Amino acid sequence: MNLYGKITEQNFQEILENAYKKGQETENISVQELIEVIKQQFMSYTTK
Repeated sequence: MNLYGKITEQNFQEILENAYKKGQETENISVQELIEVIKQQFMSYTTK
């Protein structure tokens, strides 16, 4: 999947901030769950 041109720096920053917040909110989040959250956010930006 080519993300170049589909995701802006602002979008990427939002994804990272949301992932950080999710990691802080959830006491026992697995790496796999966190990756899935990030993946879903990337997909939402690339399908717009």
